[in-house]
Amino acid sequence: MRVNRSRRWKMETEATIAELRAMEMEQLEELAEQYGVNARTWRRKEELILAILKGQAEEKGVLFAEGVLEILPDGYGFLRDGSCLPGKNDIYVSPSQIKRFGLKNGDIVSGQIRPPKEDEKYYALIKVKAINFQDPETIRKRVDFGELTPLHPAVQLKLEHDPGEISTRIIDLFTPIGKGQRGLVVSPPKAGKTTLLKHIAHGLEANHPEVYLIVLLVDERPEEVTDFKRSVGMGEVVAATFDQPPEVHTKVAEIVIEKAKRLVEQRYDVVILMDSITRLARAYNLSMAPSGKLLSGGIDPTALYKPKEFFGAARNIEEGGSLTIIGTALIDTGSRLDQVVFEEFKGTGNMELVLDRSLADRRIFPAIDLELSWTRKEELLLPEKILKRVWILRRMIAEIGDKREALEFIKEKMEATQNNEQFLELMQNE
Repeated sequence: MRVNRSRRWKMETEATIAELRAMEMEQLEELAEQYGVNARTWRRKEELILAILKGQAEEKGVLFAEGVLEILPDGYGFLRDGSCLPGKNDIYVSPSQIKRFGLKNGDIVSGQIRPPKEDEKYYALIKVKAINFQDPETIRKRVDFGELTPLHPAVQLKLEHDPGEISTRIIDLFTPIGKGQRGLVVSPPKAGKTTLLKHIAHGLEANHPEVYLIVLLVDERPEEVTDFKRSVGMGEVVAATFDQPPEVHTKVAEIVIEKAKRLVEQRYDVVILMDSITRLARAYNLSMAPSGKLLSGGIDPTALYKPKEFFGAARNIEEGGSLTIIGTALIDTGSRLDQVVFEEFKGTGNMELVLDRSLADRRIFPAIDLELSWTRKEELLLPEKILKRVWILRRMIAEIGDKREALEFIKEKMEATQNNEQFLELMQNE
């Protein structure tokens, strides 16, 4: 490859992914224009690179595609689309390609494809151009996710992005989220958990374009899925609606977590916002073969293994990268099974955000119980000066003694300021 350093970047030969990754974003944007790619629609450098590779292939009359790999028991695999479910547009991947590149479940594979022949049903992958946005030849050196060293979260994901968005400002101070956090949003019905997840997603979009955001909706209403897709611009929304079988719910969750692990192996910071852990446990309870044992509420003990494996994958990695999972857990639904699931997951996370139904009934949002919400090892995430002020606030809230009065007091002071820095200064002066 040679680049003409005149007025604009000009590719004289086809670029490899390694050469494209070495370019600055401005250079990539200029190059994208040559292939009719609107660079403004791609916020991540990796996605823009794939769009350029696709443009190069189409200019040569070659078909180009990408997808998430699912390897079947027989050794071959398929590239699934954004839904992570089998479909007629899936792309066949041969066992020889899987073996040659050391491909795993969840790998994001991009490359040239060919149409199906007379006796075939699917398009087939013929040339691999990128794996997890990396050069295919370097991917074999990756370390398996299970062999990476987990650490406590030490870098905060700041969510404060709008002076009027109080929920993310409260989270940043009282339950800070770090890269690698394993957090539970504990919520009764109609307490605003779905809206809270949207606000967290918006905060990540505004402040952390470097993270790879995935919103996973399990057993959700179709209209909620549409709403999420329209409101979350940067991230992917993967969903299994309530009218689909429980086997679909579990399959989608398994592919999403494998995809996240593959990205973390390449040192990406991945965030999964999941609604909900409880519904995933229900799906496994319905779809797994019974073990002959039952816990209170009618849940099979083996049905909890996979959801715990999913939630337990969240971690900060010493070698680089992180997997953050913020999942919702349902309580006070009237179902004993839901309560058992919550009790099983309580204590497995290192952050808990508790929503209160009585606050929501009074239309006080965000309906966060400030006393019961916490983050373990928050001293690693918050500067000492801010941490001491938060501790003073917590003592003040405990003295007030009423969760409604405490939340309204904090809200009133936050609404009078433009950001958390001003809020803490105001509280110190008072």
